[in-house]
Amino acid sequence: MNDVAGGQPSGPSPRPGKDLYFLLIALAARSRADCLGRRVGAVITREGRVVSTGYNGTPFGMPNCSAGGCHRCSQRDLDTTLRGGAYDVCVCVHAEQNAILTAARFGQQTLGAALTSTTQPCFGCLKEMLQAGITDVHYLHQWDPTEAYGDPALAAQYSALQTRFSTFEQVGDPAMDTPDLFAAVIGAHNT
Repeated sequence: MNDVAGGQPSGPSPRPGKDLYFLLIALAARSRADCLGRRVGAVITREGRVVSTGYNGTPFGMPNCSAGGCHRCSQRDLDTTLRGGAYDVCVCVHAEQNAILTAARFGQQTLGAALTSTTQPCFGCLKEMLQAGITDVHYLHQWDPTEAYGDPALAAQYSALQTRFSTFEQVGDPAMDTPDLFAAVIGAHNT
């Protein structure tokens, strides 16, 4: 049944579950990322409420990746060894790190919190999430640490870190993540 004035259904629209709701917030946060490689968004939640969000990009006061602020991004087409790994030479702060640091900056507790990311967190972010007391990790897109690091020992350490979380799982359907997911909203706002 349609509402005559707006052509919209008059009944309630489907309501996403909490996991999908938090994933949608992480996807929205990702829309602010300026990385020339993989754009990532994250949200930290505690007791079913949003604590903070983050997206990957250069530190405050530095030029964005698209303006040459990150050597790794600016060299990605010239030096393919920088793709998928070499995170230690990237100046960008990861989405998960930004979410943790934003929570710290504003005094929000992360002990016992969950983190939802658009991409499976890297090795460094897993260590930082454990240190911050995050217990549950959810992500949309899988990421292969063996491919990224090329070192079976590091991949084994990554697997060991995964077991330290109460939950470490993929949520949502990666097929839902299309390039135009928020295009209508962002395009309408930028006009």
